[in-house]
Amino acid sequence: MDGTETTVIEQKEELGQIAQRLKLGNLEEALYFPKYFQVETIRLCNARCPFCSVDQWDKSHPFMADALYDKIVAEMSEYADWIEFVAVQRAGEPLLDKKIVSRIAKLKQAGIRRVSLSTNASKLDDAMARALLQSGLDEIMFSIDSIDEESYRRMRVGLPYEEVVANIRNFFRVRQECRPDCIVRVRGVSFYDLSREEHRQELKRWEAFWAPLTGPQDRIYMKRAHNWGNQKEWKGHIPENQEWVYHPCVLPWSTMHISAMGIVALCPQDYDAKMNLGDINASSMAEVWRNAKWQAIRRQHASGRRNEISFCQGCRLFDLDNSLENKV
Repeated sequence: MDGTETTVIEQKEELGQIAQRLKLGNLEEALYFPKYFQVETIRLCNARCPFCSVDQWDKSHPFMADALYDKIVAEMSEYADWIEFVAVQRAGEPLLDKKIVSRIAKLKQAGIRRVSLSTNASKLDDAMARALLQSGLDEIMFSIDSIDEESYRRMRVGLPYEEVVANIRNFFRVRQECRPDCIVRVRGVSFYDLSREEHRQELKRWEAFWAPLTGPQDRIYMKRAHNWGNQKEWKGHIPENQEWVYHPCVLPWSTMHISAMGIVALCPQDYDAKMNLGDINASSMAEVWRNAKWQAIRRQHASGRRNEISFCQGCRLFDLDNSLENKV
């Protein structure tokens, strides 16, 4: 067996693994409709984290129009039994959207089984915590990278450390009162070098600080810093592997990312939707999901040619083993 044949077999096995990950019989079934969504209702943020792409965003259309959002929810309602998960955020801080609570409620009323958001928690006062829980929110992710105040302020520029920690602690308390079934994920962006003992100890302290507040359904973990699809360089980015990768990513078969303008992006790294895979203002999500652009990207990934797409070169963010969870 030559190298070409080996590569083809590996690709088939990896595509089969993606189907298993999505709980599908085969990947053709994935073309029916996306199972996962990121819907960006706002693309503004009150932080200026150095590892983020916020300084590069196109902010000319920062808010999603009500008519567009309602169109998205209406189509999702037709596929509610198929959809696994909808996150009501993408690039921006969702709690800056004054309509976020009602928008979550609309998704739940449409029958979406899991609705989530990720927040820096700076705007998560008691009233907002209770409103989110009452809206039907199923999962919330808190972005906090350190419990060392100096480290936190260096990484989460512009955010009030004491207030953020107090808000998160209060949310755990209110959750127990109102909605103990709401899942909480405490997640940081790793700027730790795990070969250094002081970094390992700081990460352990971070985990130990949050652990007593969490329940069995919750998670505490770090994700790796990255370069936003080769669009941003940051000195704190510590990649494990700078080589290109050839195995297919799960996202072209699993997830639709809709910007505030209604343009469909390739993935979270395509923060300005430069790939422009379709316009939900003009087309249905089902039409976009099955269009020629998406199919071409899937073929590139399926044939080991993902590195022809600049966003995909060297990216392992969505591999199952890419988390730093349980690695200290």
